Order: sequence, then structure tokens, then C-alpha cells
Amino acid sequence: MKVSYKWLNEFVDVDIPYEELGNKFSLMSQEVAGVYSLTDATKIVVGHIISKEKHPDAEKLSVCQVDVGHPVQIVCGAPNVETGQKVIVALVGAVLAGFKIKKAKIRGVESNGMICSLNELGIDKKYVDTSGIYVLPENSKIGSNPLEVLSLDDEVMELDLTPNRGDLLSVMGVAYDTAAILNKELMLKVPQIVEVDEVIDFKIKIETKKCMSYYARVIKNVEIKESPDWLKARLIAAGVRPINNVVDITNYVMLETGQPLHAFDLDKFETREVVVRTANDDEVIKTLDGQDRNLLVDDIVITNGKVPTALGGVMGGYDTEIDEHTKYVLLESATFDPISIRKTSSRLDLRSESSMRFERGVDPNRTILALNRASEMFQNLASGKVLSGVSNVENNNLDDKEIKIDLTYVINYVGYNYSVDDIESVFDALNFEYSRDNESFILSIPSRRKDLVTKQDLIEEIVRIHGYDKIPLTLPKTVSRGGLTTSQLRRRKIRNLLQGFGMDEVISYSLINKDNLYDFTIEETNYTELLKPMSIDKSVMRHTPLNGLIDALKHNIARKNKDLSLFEIGSKYLDTEKMAVCGVLSGVQNQLSWKGNYESVDFYYVKGIIESLLSNLDVEVKYAKPEKTNVNFHPGQTVYIYQNNNLIGFIGKLHPKYQALNDLNDTFIFELVLDDIKFQEEINKFESIQKYPSMERDIAIVVNRDISASLVLDTIKKAGKKLLKDITIFDIYTGENVGESEKSIALKLVFMDKERTLETEEVTERVNKIIKVLEKEINAKLRD
Repeated sequence: MKVSYKWLNEFVDVDIPYEELGNKFSLMSQEVAGVYSLTDATKIVVGHIISKEKHPDAEKLSVCQVDVGHPVQIVCGAPNVETGQKVIVALVGAVLAGFKIKKAKIRGVESNGMICSLNELGIDKKYVDTSGIYVLPENSKIGSNPLEVLSLDDEVMELDLTPNRGDLLSVMGVAYDTAAILNKELMLKVPQIVEVDEVIDFKIKIETKKCMSYYARVIKNVEIKESPDWLKARLIAAGVRPINNVVDITNYVMLETGQPLHAFDLDKFETREVVVRTANDDEVIKTLDGQDRNLLVDDIVITNGKVPTALGGVMGGYDTEIDEHTKYVLLESATFDPISIRKTSSRLDLRSESSMRFERGVDPNRTILALNRASEMFQNLASGKVLSGVSNVENNNLDDKEIKIDLTYVINYVGYNYSVDDIESVFDALNFEYSRDNESFILSIPSRRKDLVTKQDLIEEIVRIHGYDKIPLTLPKTVSRGGLTTSQLRRRKIRNLLQGFGMDEVISYSLINKDNLYDFTIEETNYTELLKPMSIDKSVMRHTPLNGLIDALKHNIARKNKDLSLFEIGSKYLDTEKMAVCGVLSGVQNQLSWKGNYESVDFYYVKGIIESLLSNLDVEVKYAKPEKTNVNFHPGQTVYIYQNNNLIGFIGKLHPKYQALNDLNDTFIFELVLDDIKFQEEINKFESIQKYPSMERDIAIVVNRDISASLVLDTIKKAGKKLLKDITIFDIYTGENVGESEKSIALKLVFMDKERTLETEEVTERVNKIIKVLEKEINAKLRD
């Protein structure tokens, strides 16, 4: 929104420089993009052309003698220069749009200045005629400032408005805020209309709820002519091109009040009826720009009862356009549904100053004001006669909106000790109507301020008008330090541990193909499907990050990268979203095995990673072979992981059939659902350095092949009690010297006491006790 300094001064006595007002406006209302003069031209005067002669050496040039208070000779190339004209003269030394006028000889003839067009003064050519010099009114005083004659000695404040402040899309709206900022009185004028004793029986019908009100006046004997200079200057300052007095008046009033208007040529209207309705499907209207517009049932049209004559709130119709022959004008002022206007203007790519204001919402209480203001200007600037009466229909339910707010709430919300007088002064400055009961206020929200909806909106008004700068600077207070949450720290620890095991992290898509949803899950649950997926491969939310990890594995193997250890910490989307850590391993291990060489990844290698991970997280678990599992898992190399009988994850090998189908080598996977694990509170534990030596014993036992290593370890731990500090399996053997259904497990047992040195006999006794328990509970025997 561009606001003229002179125009604003008609509503508020702005007694400070415009640049200073711009700074205050930025601080207390909306951001000001810039403050600038309409033209920076200097050393220009009104001149009178005394004579004009042809240039002796140039056919298109003229040699003019010009009176600027003293005679000067100027060579001019404008085709419209004539003797007797009052013109704009830039004297030698003048600066125009970045260049300086100098005394010069043009084709041998001396020239002491320049006769100017408005464009040469710095006015954008889209607003003015550039075909020749600008001719001033005959009564212009020789030697005076032409900018004052043309009312171009003005400044402009350009506002960068936020969408909620549609009330500032008018000079009146800006005046309300300016009066509050400067604590000045707002000067509003009532239009003065002299109606002629003549009535046209004009009927108005509203057949759609998308039109809330429609007012119309008829003005006769209108003279179409050029607008006066002051009116053109105001429009140029606002960024609107002057056309003629009728069009310029409707634009002027819209810029002044914020209420868009439209003028119809009544003689072209054909009927004495206005019907506002929604368009019929495939109905067509030719708009003012000469284009045929195909309409939909959501579009609002103004009709003569038969055919559309305007596209309501967006653009007028070509067939009822004002032209130089217009005598009777039907002047419209209406309010329309903002959403409907936005949809229509967007679909037709037809944005206008009117549609922009309707989209943001206009003040319904200014509809008749704008109509009467325009009628007053038609009287004064177009010799129009305003016929008696206003035709109107209202479809409005304008309930007064009230917001209650009290002083304590404001103080607690802002943290500043306002007084009742402070709040009253703000409401008075903004011209709000309110009632007060002690420290409570009931505010009637003005119809112009559609952005005021809640108590918080009122608090914003109080703070900005009273002054942000009056609130003392204080450091924010907080009861907690910034930092990572416990779960974030745990995920970081897991990431570091897995990277320490030689695994690489992957981040994959959360969306997968619906056909692959249950490829790697151990439970069937509901799934979340996108209504409008970009592709079928990204149509549902994954149940496990393993889908993405397997895709990454396939991608790498296809490119001859076969030794991979990948993991991902990400969400799985079941009935609820849960965080999980998943991994996939294939090819050669990243570290030496306990046998002293590099070997292929196997089930026990992956299980070792999980055991180390859980041990570092202080989580105790049990492993169990499931009776039934996913068809893509190897039934003999899959175990589920439980914590206190709660399933928290699994380890497994992909089924040979799945591997063959997808060109994969032996591939192992794991998943731990972090949100299902009950983690103990992490407490830093410190132990003193052991003063007493440990003692080691190696034993080899023979057990049935069905006995799991974990069962052996659990049995030994239970029998070893507190003296047993560590157990390590260092060999598993099957073959000669053991039965076909048996296997040999070699273990290293470490014994130690914190408070004394253990005796050899004591350790031997404990080992014998362990062997007896093994024989009793799992039918184990010492290997010969």
C-alpha cells in the first residue's frame, strides 16, 4: 500500500517529517518498505513559450523562446510544442532522473535548458503520456514550481502489509493507526451531496449468500473528461494509472476508503434491474480487458436480470463499460464473500486492486460512505447530477462482536505493569468503543478490524501503541537448561556403539510399496495409507526400517559391493509410531573372529553385536526360538528377544528362497524396538581398581546339540554365584570324539573376590560345584 503524505494529512495532522513517521509506523504498526518523494527533480520552473521556430539544421527540432521570469532559448524535439503553452522548464544546472542539464549547442544552436515531460521528471512512464512534453494549465504562474502546480510535490510511504491487516489497504485505515501513533485527532468528513428531484425505479435482487450487501446510485449528465492534476497526482502516488474522471473517481474512493466501487454505463445496461447471483456452468462474460471468461457455479456475477454485466468483486463487463459517450452512470458499492472472490480471481488469474481488498475483507460499514463520497466527487468533477435515493439490499448479519479483557490478564501475559489509564489511552487513540467496570474492559470490535478475534489480539494492540520500547529489557528465565533429551542421548549412544562395531548408518524413506509392507515384520497390524501418493512405490508408511535397509543392500550388491553392515535408527509406523534400531549384515565380518581370522557374517556374530549393545545399555534379555515366524525368515536361525516376557525385537537370517529370489548372499537382520524396552535410569557407577588377583579355569563340556549356549551360560552364572565374574565361550566343536547329537563347548571362567585373595582349593571347589549343577540341570558332562 502506497500512501501520499498530502492525502494522509487530510485525515490526520502529521506534523513530523514523513521519514520519521515511517520509522514510528514500522515500530508500532506495519513494516514500512520505504519513504520517497514522487520526484527528485530540482531547479525546474513554469515557463511560457513566447515563440517557436524551426531549427535551421534539423527537421524535427524547434527553437523556442521561453519566458521563465527572464527569456531563455531552448531547443526542443517534442512534436506537440506550440507557441503560447505553459510548460515545465528545467534550467541549466537542474538534475532530472539522474542526469544534469547543461548549457549546450544542438546542431549549432545554443540551448539553455530543457522543456520536459512528466516522465523526464522521474514519473514512471506507465502512469503518464510519454509522446511529448507536458502542457500545464493556462493559469500557471510563470517562474513558479511546476510540482506545486501539479500537486507532485508529495512524498509516499510504502507499507509492506501482512495479510491480516486488510484495514490498512486504504488511506482512512492508515489514518486510524497514524492518529493513534501520534496521539492526534482523526478528521473524518461526511460527503455533501445535493440530490436532484428525480428517481429511477431501480430494483436490486440478491440471490446468493456470497453477496452480503449491494448499494447503487444513479448519476446523470456525466461529462467524461481528464481528471484534475491533484487527483491524477494522488493516483500516481498510490501506484494507479489515471484514465478519465469517472474511472479515476472510483479508484480514488477505493484507495481512500478501502471499499471497491464499479461504474456501469446505464444506457448499455438494457434493464432497470440488478440481480446478483452465482454463475451458471459454462456461462461466459467478456471482461473490461476484452477477454471472454468461462465461469463456474462458484463465481459471483452482477447481471441485468438476463446476462452477466460484471464479475462481482473482480472486474467489470466489457458491454457496460464507461466510454466518452456515457451520460448515465450506475454506481455500485457492494460486499462479497472473501473466499469466493479469492477462488475466482486465482482461477482466472485475474488479480485487481478490487479483488485484493475483497479477498482480505472490506468494512461493511463503509459501503454507503464510499458510495456517497464517489457521488460527491461526480458532482464536483464530472458535472453529474445525483438522482434521489439509494437502491440497496442487505444480506448481512452484522452482529456486534465483543471481547472482554481485564488488567491482570494483560499484566500477566506481557510481564509489564500497565495501568488502567494506559489501556484506556490506547483504546481511545485507536477509536475503539468500550465499557469499563473497575479493571475489566468490554470492547466492541470495530467492523474495520477483522484481525481482532481474541484477547491476545487486543494485547498486541495495547503493546504496540503504548510502545514496545517501554517494556524493560530482561533476560529470559528458564528452569531447565537446553540439551538433548534422555531418548536422544540414548540414540546417540546406540549410534556410536554400532559404528564402533564397524556398521554404517543409513537413512531410508518412510514410505514403501504396499506389497512389501509385511516382508520383515513379526506381527500383523493396521497400516497407514496415503490418500494421494506420488507413486505406488511410496503409498504406505513402513512397519519397519528393514525395508529401506534391504533396498540399500540390494542396491550395493548390484554394484559389486557385497560386504555390508548397515543400520538405521528410525520410526516404524504400526497402530502407533515407535522408534526402532534395525540392522542388516552380509558378506565378510568387519573384525577378526574369535578364531583369529576373517570370516563371513553368521548368526552368532550378529547375536554378539546385539548382546554387546544391550549390555552397554544395561538391558537384560532372554532369547527364544519362535514356533512360527515370517515366511521370509530362516526358521532355524531366527530368535525373538524378550525383556521380562515382553517381545522387544528379533535376530534372524533371511530365508534361502528370499535370498535367491533377490540375488542376495547370506543375509542377517535384527530389530530392537526402543520404545518397547524398559531402560533403567542411567547412573554413573564407579569401582575402585581391584587390589586382588583373579583366577581362571578352562572347562569343556559336552551337551546335546539342542541345548542353547545361553542356557549353558545362565546355568553356570547361577551356580558360580558372586565369585564368578566373567564367562567366555572360546570354542564350539562337533565331530569325532563326541556323539552325533552332541556338541562340545569350551568356556573360560574368571573368579575374583573384591576383599581378599582367593585360595586355589576354593576356586576348584566352586568349579566342581558348577560341573555338578550342569550335570543335573542340562545333562552336561566334562569332555575327556
